[in-house]
Amino acid sequence: MNFNIVRYLAILLLVIPSSLHSQQASSPRKRVGVALSGGGALGLAHIGVLKYLDEHHIPVDAIAGTSMGGLIGGLYATGHDALHIQEIARQAKWSDLFRATPKFDDRPVAEKQQWNRITGEYTFRFGKGLALPAGINPGQQLALLLSRETLGYSEISTFDDLPIPFRCVATDLVSGEGFILNHGSLPKALRATMAFPAIFTPVEWDDRVLIDGGITNNLPTDVVRGMNTDVVIAVSVQGTPIPRAQLNTLTNILRQSANIAVLQNERRNLKLADIAITVAVGKVESTDFEKAQVIIDLGYSAAKQNAAALDALALPPEEWAQYLAMRNARIQKVAGQGPLLQVTSSQAEIQESSSHELMRKSGESTSEAELEENLTGMIAATGLPSAFYNWTRVPGQEGFKVDFEARPNHEFLVQPSLFYQVSNGDANRFTLRLEGAVIPQDAYKSRYLAALAIGYDPGLRFEYYQPFDGSPYFIAPGMLIQRTHMLDLSGPTKLDNTRDRFAGTAYFGMGTWRSAQFRVGATGGFDDYSERITTDNVTARSTAFVNPEIAWTVNNQDSGALPTRGTRINGSSGWSFRDHSYPYLYADGDHFWPVKKSTSIFTVGTVGTSFGRKLTFYDQFITGGLTSLDAYRYQEFHANTLLTSGAGIMYRGLRPETASIRPFLATWYEAGCLDLGSQGWRTAQSASLGIFTPTPMGLTGLVVSFNEHGQARFRFSLGSFWNRP
Repeated sequence: MNFNIVRYLAILLLVIPSSLHSQQASSPRKRVGVALSGGGALGLAHIGVLKYLDEHHIPVDAIAGTSMGGLIGGLYATGHDALHIQEIARQAKWSDLFRATPKFDDRPVAEKQQWNRITGEYTFRFGKGLALPAGINPGQQLALLLSRETLGYSEISTFDDLPIPFRCVATDLVSGEGFILNHGSLPKALRATMAFPAIFTPVEWDDRVLIDGGITNNLPTDVVRGMNTDVVIAVSVQGTPIPRAQLNTLTNILRQSANIAVLQNERRNLKLADIAITVAVGKVESTDFEKAQVIIDLGYSAAKQNAAALDALALPPEEWAQYLAMRNARIQKVAGQGPLLQVTSSQAEIQESSSHELMRKSGESTSEAELEENLTGMIAATGLPSAFYNWTRVPGQEGFKVDFEARPNHEFLVQPSLFYQVSNGDANRFTLRLEGAVIPQDAYKSRYLAALAIGYDPGLRFEYYQPFDGSPYFIAPGMLIQRTHMLDLSGPTKLDNTRDRFAGTAYFGMGTWRSAQFRVGATGGFDDYSERITTDNVTARSTAFVNPEIAWTVNNQDSGALPTRGTRINGSSGWSFRDHSYPYLYADGDHFWPVKKSTSIFTVGTVGTSFGRKLTFYDQFITGGLTSLDAYRYQEFHANTLLTSGAGIMYRGLRPETASIRPFLATWYEAGCLDLGSQGWRTAQSASLGIFTPTPMGLTGLVVSFNEHGQARFRFSLGSFWNRP
């Protein structure tokens, strides 16, 4: 009996450890959740932390973030590893993602005509009753990036269906509370969590109006804790606080006040974390997106400093492989090439016209790149806030779906520009220009365009621009009042005469998008001359006139002030019926080729002719002055026919370390051939060297030019150069 008991105990002692080991091996591991804070560009540090987790086989079973942390967390949750997200951050054109207005080359060609071309750097938006808009940036390029990177998850019912369950946090302006986004459109949710007040426009979500979640919950550890996690890793970023000595300006006080609100809710939630990783980014600012790699490396270093706590969560190779296999099995990918199936908007007219145009441009099949190219141009041309796209399936077919965000109210856009020029022997010229557009709330591309010039050549021009149902065709009636100074420099005394024009315009045309437009129509009215002047036996008398004409605009340049690439041509041709009638052709333009990163070569040219007919003093073609034979005075030449051309090179590589400006150098040569009537044909040459720099007031330039006789002329201009006011 005693022997049996001993044998039983021996067997039991052998079995129990084996049983315990088996139970331990089969026991579930701890679920790890990660909370990522907001912080603008500083939030790129989260990529470095996630990179550390990937390299050290630390699983992430749930992730939540706010603002930039929401963006990084959302991309990670869709199956992108940290290295891929790092490449997105390094290659992203952050200046485009966060710009308040479309790039110049994306703008509609209606804003690139000679009379209302954009040369100013800023656009001011006003809403109903001239109220300021809800934000200066509708986030169109950001919407496209988010749509592209989350395309495979367009039809998931909940964010728990992502490879890693995900949440992001926004703030509801209606209730004043934080709002957790856990289902719906993933790109729209990521856009909402990043809607920083006064910068990005809010996002409408059902009956809510959502902005950046940092105001209420900048570090969502509580959200991660509620996602069935056992261990919560919190990652927060800390910039350099504003020094006490600098808390004496309105801007810094407002910044610090906002920082305090965010800091308090972040400190509260930091206590809910099991592992807290704080990334000190030093002097890096929340807008320093160009320092992406530096910020990412700081995040990696901060994670490395917490290696002891983090590595305790690491999985052995076999379990890590199983974890990756389970995560990768949930990754969803789509073809990214297919038909456009549906276009939606809450505004009926916009839906009808945008669907008509986008379907026509997309054809039977389109790609992500082609669709984004089309949407970028359409948003710029229509003034709509933004558009998201996703992938949808209908019975027997799958393809793209596009959703245009509604314009909340009427919009009033004002684009100011300033011009001032000083040159030896010339009259100083000052012009303040205000280009504007009024876009009705439900309008697709139709708008009211206006340009007001105050100063040397004052004037007002107005046009109603009405395209037809998403087609490339439009009508454009308008009117203008303009005073133009006409200088006579042929004698010993400079004579300053004026032409006052009162006219109406009416055109039918083709070209409602970016780069090219063709018009047929007429301008008619009355020209009032300050003085009768006889030139070559042709006397200028105040006269009524009608100018039936064709006009064209080609402009695919990347800037309205100083391009680096692209072509600009503006011109018209017709017959002017008046007291002294004549045919005419006039065109001017320039083309820029980038030959290196910091160097462009360019050509400039002008042609004007009355086809051999003598013109009155006020109708002759004028040249001389800024970028038009610079070595000569403004309007020094009055010709019945003129042809000028030139070429040059511009260098943009100067980067003085101690200078706050970014100077450009340029040199160019021009030659002209001119029919001066009774004076016969004349040739003129000009060689110039200039230095320019962009300023908040516009492009500033200082130029010295020499004519064929070696005479020098100095010219200073502020606000514009290549495209004159």
